[in-house]
Amino acid sequence: MAPSQPSNAAGWSGAAPERPPRLPDVVAERLQRDLLEQRLRPGDRLPTEPQLVERYGVSRTVIREAGRILEQRGLVDIRPGRGMTVSTPDGSAIAQHYSLMLGMNAMTFQQLMEIRLIIEVEVAALAAARRTEEDLGDLRASLERAERHADDYQVCLEEDMRFHEIVTRAGGNPFFSWFMDPVNTCLRESYKDSGAYLASLPQTFAEHRAILDAIAAGDADTARRRAREHLNRVVSQQDDLVPAREPR
Repeated sequence: MAPSQPSNAAGWSGAAPERPPRLPDVVAERLQRDLLEQRLRPGDRLPTEPQLVERYGVSRTVIREAGRILEQRGLVDIRPGRGMTVSTPDGSAIAQHYSLMLGMNAMTFQQLMEIRLIIEVEVAALAAARRTEEDLGDLRASLERAERHADDYQVCLEEDMRFHEIVTRAGGNPFFSWFMDPVNTCLRESYKDSGAYLASLPQTFAEHRAILDAIAAGDADTARRRAREHLNRVVSQQDDLVPAREPR
């Protein structure tokens, strides 16, 4: 009698055979590699669906699923009648992942603020050296709009986050924005108490003004110090601003 083949029944310690990659995943990887090698720019259109079918030798269904995979990665936009175009990197896919982690208690508000303290403080110093007149104008406009709507929670929160995003942009390195914008998006969703947030706005306005003045003056040391003071103050008030969370 021929020896029986090992089974996957309980107690069998052998490793399960690796499943071969799905065809849409394989095509998505090839399409991603081709996209990067051709150095396509945001807004550029990819070949049409029939052209991709011919190029990769697969069905329309596989091409469509591969396109959805790249869309989830934030690499392409898919619009009816226009096919696939290269998307503009904005960190939205990272933001969704951060938000999921926060919702699952895998990441806390304080941990997100620690990221900001490490990165944004130094970015503020860089912004003092690299900011443009457009950056300064946008910072002033954001702060002034928030001050005009000091009783509107949503407007003030939006401009609060926008102020920090402009400072990050003024740091002159797009990787800072791609990393920090999702963090700020996640923080925006974390605030719970509009009353406590509105009560803290006079401090926020004064601290933002001090950061702006230091950046406008090109004073990196003061910009760094003011940014650190502002973020530390927010951390000290986190119990009033966000739900208590414990990492799992």
